[in-house]
Amino acid sequence: MRFFNRSQVHLVVFILFLFLIPFKINSQHNHDHIYYRDKFTLYSPFLPIIFDGNHLDLTDSLKPKCPLEKYEIRPLIISKNNIFTEINNKNTFNRNTYKYLIKNNLKQIKYTTADFEGKSETIEAISSNVFQHIFKVDSDIENNSIAKPERFHPKRKYWISNGNHKIQLSQNFMTENWYKGGGRYLNLINRHDMSFNYKKDKFQANNLIEWRLNLYTNPNDTIHQYRFGEDLIRTYSNFGIQAFNNWYYSLFVEIKTQAFKNFQENSEKAISSVLSPIFVNIGLLGMRYQIDKTFPKVKGRKISFNTEISPLSIEYKAVFNKDIDPTRFGIMEGSRHLINYGSTVNAKLIYNINRGVNITTRFYYFTNYEKVTAELENTLNFPINRYFSTSLYLFFRFDDNPQLKKEKNLGYFQLNELLSFGFNYTW
Repeated sequence: MRFFNRSQVHLVVFILFLFLIPFKINSQHNHDHIYYRDKFTLYSPFLPIIFDGNHLDLTDSLKPKCPLEKYEIRPLIISKNNIFTEINNKNTFNRNTYKYLIKNNLKQIKYTTADFEGKSETIEAISSNVFQHIFKVDSDIENNSIAKPERFHPKRKYWISNGNHKIQLSQNFMTENWYKGGGRYLNLINRHDMSFNYKKDKFQANNLIEWRLNLYTNPNDTIHQYRFGEDLIRTYSNFGIQAFNNWYYSLFVEIKTQAFKNFQENSEKAISSVLSPIFVNIGLLGMRYQIDKTFPKVKGRKISFNTEISPLSIEYKAVFNKDIDPTRFGIMEGSRHLINYGSTVNAKLIYNINRGVNITTRFYYFTNYEKVTAELENTLNFPINRYFSTSLYLFFRFDDNPQLKKEKNLGYFQLNELLSFGFNYTW
């Protein structure tokens, strides 16, 4: 018995086919993901979502898992290096969030790209060859648009000044019953040196101002509590015009005196005071040799040397205080002034062994071809830091003036030695 004919069977099959298509689609919807290819880059899931209207990519299921429920980090494909791992994971998370909202929460999309026509900027595609920009040379830079820095023209400095200030102390104490005897004393050294030098073209002028004061206690002196071992105010100036190389035609003037009155031991008789004595030495028609040398291999090491030879020079001595004996300074009795004509040699050496330790030597020689006055002064300075140092001072002097008293052992030689420690500042 036949219930359906051929045409009826075809109709039933067609109806079943139409009925089963939605199930097929729903079944595929549960397993595949749909991609929206867009040109919009989402940098944060909290920004507004914009639909660009592109077609779907039916390669994945229609219902992807929500990335907010489980954030899966996938390995990088473009590189095994982990430099871009953080950026890639962030972009993957943002894309999955965007797809999930479009497919499951379409109502949250408030804008489309049509709402921003003419307002959005096209994102330039990044070339796959990232190395082509590393060695790229920009040839479209306008050089005239960049302001050039003004050239610095330092002003020529003709005056150079520097100085050294030293206040140092040496002290000795012993009890009265010390088995070798002796005395207690306190020695205070005060020394200040300042120089002001000028040089322009072939002309130069060097000026020095110096003050030394050596104050000490003498237990053998029952009248004066303190005495002056050395009291000197000295100014020295030389002027030169370059002749050739390191030689200069020179003229120099030197003036020496003291600041305080000094007395004999256990006596009120003064032996020296201000302008008593005063020494003035003028060198005429002389030559000056000057050289400065540095040693690059040793930091701070340098040598500065200069000497002046004056075949014609004048020496003047005077004692203006009538209470001072002028014969002590080589002046004839009955006179308070003395002028000598002769020749003078001045020399100075400064040797910096390194940035700290230095040796300074000064040599002075004058003769009137009958008698000689010579001085050799040496100072060795050992700085501990910028403000403290130890100094060794040696001063040799020779004066064969017949008016002076000759020492039994040393003759006309005189010696002054001092070792001190204390404040030292150089600028």
